[in-house]
Parts: sequence; structure tokens; C-alpha cells
Amino acid sequence: MKRKVSVCAGVMAAMVAMAAGAEEAKAGEQAPVASAGGDGGMPVVEGPGAERVMAPPPLVEATVAGSTAAAPAADAPTAVEAKATPEEAEVHVPFSFTVVPGLSTSGFSQKNQVHDVSIGLIATHAKRVRVMGLSLGGNWVTHGASGVLASVGVNVSGGPVNGTLLTVGGNVVGADTEGLLAGVGANIVRGTMKGTQLTVGANVATQALDGAQLGVGANVAGGDVMGAQLSVGGNLAGGTLKGLQMAVGANVARGVSRGVQMAAGVNVASELTGMQMSSGVSYASRLAGAQVSLINVGGDVDGAQVGLVNVARHVDGAQVGLLNFAGETEGESVGLLSFVGNGQAHVQVWASDVALTNVGVKLGGRHLYTLFTVGLNPPMGGERRRYTLGAGVGGHIPAGRFFFDVDLLGSSVHANRLFDFDDDTNHVLGQLRVMAGWQLSKRFAVFGGVSANTLVTWNGSDPWKDLGIGPEWREVSDSGRTIVRTWPGILAGVQI
Repeated sequence: MKRKVSVCAGVMAAMVAMAAGAEEAKAGEQAPVASAGGDGGMPVVEGPGAERVMAPPPLVEATVAGSTAAAPAADAPTAVEAKATPEEAEVHVPFSFTVVPGLSTSGFSQKNQVHDVSIGLIATHAKRVRVMGLSLGGNWVTHGASGVLASVGVNVSGGPVNGTLLTVGGNVVGADTEGLLAGVGANIVRGTMKGTQLTVGANVATQALDGAQLGVGANVAGGDVMGAQLSVGGNLAGGTLKGLQMAVGANVARGVSRGVQMAAGVNVASELTGMQMSSGVSYASRLAGAQVSLINVGGDVDGAQVGLVNVARHVDGAQVGLLNFAGETEGESVGLLSFVGNGQAHVQVWASDVALTNVGVKLGGRHLYTLFTVGLNPPMGGERRRYTLGAGVGGHIPAGRFFFDVDLLGSSVHANRLFDFDDDTNHVLGQLRVMAGWQLSKRFAVFGGVSANTLVTWNGSDPWKDLGIGPEWREVSDSGRTIVRTWPGILAGVQI
């Protein structure tokens, strides 16, 4: 009753103030105002002989809720102070059943409600869910959830999640998440993910991942990854990787990483301490560890590259493959063809007891090399013209301006034509060679040495009795079908 009387008194006070202002305006229209002289301190006179002193506008006291407040008249300027509307207080609802958002057992408006259990026919809506949210269509919480949200359609949380989100469609969280997100479609977290994301489609965490992403489609983490990314399609770590990436398609780690990348397709790392394995291509701008792939490409490699093709700018370790390319190496390159900036790339010309003229190409790293040779022995003293074609591997020991080479060479011997493989394929000539050389200049050296030669023939014939210039040892086995001849030899030549 007291509040009603106070409100009425306030309304009446406002009406009185408006009336007073109207009378003053009317009086001003009837009596012109004149100011005497130019002195601003002279009194103002209304009408003939009437003097009136200016006064502030009348104040009307309005009584509201038992308190007295001074309110200015209607014609006086007033300052309006805007006040922010306070956020509605949360309403705790232990259980809510919702047909569609806005039509539920907890009322029409659910934006400030906190549900323990929220069940929806089509969709649920709440500010937060503490224990469980179940719906056929979707679950929608604006400020986060803990517990379990499960739906056939989609789960959407505008705030952080600490719990489990299960859906056939997709899970979307607008803040940090800790727990499990599992869906057939996609899992998207606009923040940090601590836990596990499982999906047939794609897993996305815009910031760091501390846990695991498992997807058939793709896994994407915008920040650092500490854990594992497993995918059929591809994995992307926008920051550092500390853990494992496995994919049929591609793995990409953009930051300084420590762990393992395994892919059927491509591995890419900015800087990796660990291992890359692929049936396709592995690339790392800086690698401390190993690359095992069909094609390995690295910038600075401190470790090993093992594959068909190995490429690196600088290697402190080993390259083992069919083709090796290195700008500079502090280790070894072992392969059929190795092209190393500070290694061996020479052409050799020499004479030996097997062929008077031989030409070879010597390629390799600092200490290991491969050698490809072709030789010609012209017909002299009734001997047949013969050709040799061979390949081998060897070791190089530098000693200032001198060097020592030891290699093992396998060759075939042909008559009449170099590539006559029809009648001259039933034998092999093996040579163990020990040589010493003197580097006369940067690009010219002389060398010479001795060899142990062994010719094995397995067709019952011995067509190359004229090979060799020294004593020989002959052994026959396999009922005379296999003949082994051994003799010492010499060689001398130049290296460019």
C-alpha cells in the first residue's frame, strides 16, 4: 500500500511541474521582456513598473518508495544516464523435456536455464547442461556443457565442454574442450582440445591438441600437437608435433617437431627430430634422425636417408640408396650412383693384364665409391679382340696428396662385339684390386696397383685361356662343367 501511495505522489508531482512550466510560458508570451541599458547587472522588468528577479526553475520533490528526491521542471535540461541491463540470473532445472526450443516442460524461454538432464524430441536448448542432454535432432547449449550430449543430428556448444559429445552428424564447440568428441560427420573445436576426437569425416581443433585425433577423412590442429593424429586422408599440425602422425595420404607438421611421421603418400616437416617413413616421399627442411622412403628429400640431415632416391643439401650421416644427391656430406653416400659435392666424381683411364685400354667412371662420397668400366684389348700375337664390361664398389682412403683405393670389380668378357650376350654369358670375372695414387694437381692424379683375378666358367668350356700374364691356378669341379682359374695381375693409369 505504501508503494502505491509513493507512486501516485510521484505522478502528481510531475503533473504539477508540467503545469507550472506551462503558466510561465504563457506569462512570457503576454509580457515582453526588456533590458535596461547595456548593463547585464540591471534587473529585468516585465510590463510597466513591474520588477522581477530571475530565479532558478521550481523544483518538485517526488516521493518514490518512501524517499524524497529533487526533480527538475519539465522545461529544464536533464542528463539521462544509460544503465546496462544486468544478465538474467541462472535458473536451475533438474529435468527438462523439450519438443522444440521454446516449447518444453521448463517454460518458453530456456536461455538462462541450467539443466541437469535435458531430453529433447527434436532439439534441446539451455544455457548449460551439467549431466546429460539427449535429442534426436540436436543439442544446443550457449555457455558450455559437462557430462554427455548425444544426438542423431548435431551437438552445438557456445562455451567450453568438459565431457563427451556423441552424434551421427557433427559436434561443434566454440571454446576449449576436454573429453571425447565422436561423430560420423565432423568434430570442430574453436579452441584447445584436450582429449580425443573420433570421426569418419574430419576432426578440427583451431588451437592446440593434447590427445588424439582419429579420422577417416582428415585431422587438423591449428596449434601444437602433443599426442597422435591418425587418418586415412591427411594430418595437419599447424604448430609443433610431439608424438605420432600416421596417414594413408599425407602428414604435415609446420613447427619444430619431435616424433614420427608415417604415410603411404607424403610426409612434410619443417624441422623434425625423429623419423619419417613413407612409401612415397618424405621431406624435412631440417632432420635429426632418419628418413626411410622411396624418395627422401632433406635440407640439413643429421642422421640417415634410406631409399631409392636420396636428396639433401648437407648430410652428417649416411645416404643409402640407388641414387644419392648431396651438396656436401660429412658422412657417407652408398648407392649405385652418388653425386656428392665434396665427394668423388672422376674419370679413370688405365691398362691392365686383362685389357690393354680401360675407361672407368668413379662416383661416390668421401670414402666409398662405385665404379663402372669398359675395356678393349686389340688382337695382338694371334689373340682375339676382346671387350670387358664391369661394375664394382670400393673404398677410398685419402692421405694428404696420396690416396689408397681398394675395390671389388665384377666383369664379363666378350669377343667380337661389346654387347654380345648370346654366347658369352656363361662366365664371370672377379677382381680384387689394391691401388695407390698420387694427386699431382687438384684434377689430375696417377695410380697403380695389383689385382687378384678369378674367372669362373660353368658351361664346361674354357674359352679365355689366354687371359693373364702371370702364373695361374686352375680347378675343375661339377664333373668338368665348372672351371675356376685364378691369377695375379697388375694395372696402372691416370685419374681426372
